[in-house]
Amino acid sequence: MEQNILTTVLALLVYLSSSLFGGGSKTADQHYPPVPGIKQSQNNQSTTPLTAVISAEVVSMRSEPVTQANVIRQLTKGTAVTIQEEKEGWYQVTDGQGTSGWIMKWAAKPGYVTVPSSFQQREVFGYYAESYTGDSRALKSFAQNTKVITTIAPFLFRVNKNGEINGQHKPQLIQTAKSAGVKILAVVTNIDSSTFSKQTVSSLLRSKNARSKAVSEILNLLKENGYSGVNIDFEGVPVADRPYLTAFFRELATTLHANNFLVTAALPAKTATEEWSAWSGAYDYQAIAPYLDLAVLMTYDQHYAGGPAGPVAAQPWVDRVLSYALRYFSPQKLVMGIAAYGYVWDDRAGRALNYNGIQALIKKHSVLPKWHEEYKVPYFAYTEAGVKHEVWYENRRSTAAKMELVDKYNLRGVAIWRLGYEDPGIWEIF
Repeated sequence: MEQNILTTVLALLVYLSSSLFGGGSKTADQHYPPVPGIKQSQNNQSTTPLTAVISAEVVSMRSEPVTQANVIRQLTKGTAVTIQEEKEGWYQVTDGQGTSGWIMKWAAKPGYVTVPSSFQQREVFGYYAESYTGDSRALKSFAQNTKVITTIAPFLFRVNKNGEINGQHKPQLIQTAKSAGVKILAVVTNIDSSTFSKQTVSSLLRSKNARSKAVSEILNLLKENGYSGVNIDFEGVPVADRPYLTAFFRELATTLHANNFLVTAALPAKTATEEWSAWSGAYDYQAIAPYLDLAVLMTYDQHYAGGPAGPVAAQPWVDRVLSYALRYFSPQKLVMGIAAYGYVWDDRAGRALNYNGIQALIKKHSVLPKWHEEYKVPYFAYTEAGVKHEVWYENRRSTAAKMELVDKYNLRGVAIWRLGYEDPGIWEIF
């Protein structure tokens, strides 16, 4: 998405009304290695001299190579890590979940060790959302694809300006996930009534007490209901709150990592720092990277309902978004968003449609979709009541094209927004 607050609200309104929401850098080589020094063996495990095993009973992984730096997580004896850098008595390491930080050298024994293939595990996130009471489409999609989906993310919880978490659990969803061995991440948003609220999130972030309350309530939410971690989806964060957002992630990670919970976030897609942007400027990729186990890039809504017609996520644009993010996140932390929808525009505005809705248009108007060779997405046009309509959308073929980027950069995986609206053929691609 590349849009301002107004367009974010417009997109959300489309979601609520049409049962669908979908949404100063340094130079770096775009061909990133999976993990420095790692070489895959035939038995799907890795051996490398740039590895180590934690020899201390417990050691703190810190954000910087100083004892005063923030603790990212605790590593216990026997944990395998990869060594990225050595500096004045410290190792910069990456653990099996893709989290990077600094540990003191005395706490680790370097050498050739067997590294589990989980270092390279590919994640398939499925975002779970309901458009109305009794909407079962997401649950059906999840239940049919538990052999492919590794993580389910229920879009069910909201935080208010005081840091209080509200929402409802879905016992059937949790039971299905646990039975299938699928991780569950509680999605926490700044939605107030029907829109992402910049006032709510600003008040929350600027108050240390409110941030502390939110962290505490998120921890209790995860503990009491069997979640694997949290997925923060704060949208429309004011640019002026950039340092407070970073502080929130630091405080959240310190608490959740100490309790062995995952900290993940949905991040706005961007191709530059964009500190001026009302949509993405508050997200300081470099500053928040140490605190996230996984970063889910919302690589969609390049074109949206409130703007001109065009691809939801052209492959070249997605490539640029990934290239920028990889300057600050390791490939093992990056999850690429996959749109499961499209938009139809007339001469005034657009509206979102899921895959079945798009197929109904194709049938109704007897059109033959075209394939855009540069953007690698399908599209078509039709005329109704004298008005021309233009449709751009995502399907199994465009998803396959985007998976080429996952392979190109060896990303951690993909995240589908949202379950129940996708082309069923995408599961064969994954």
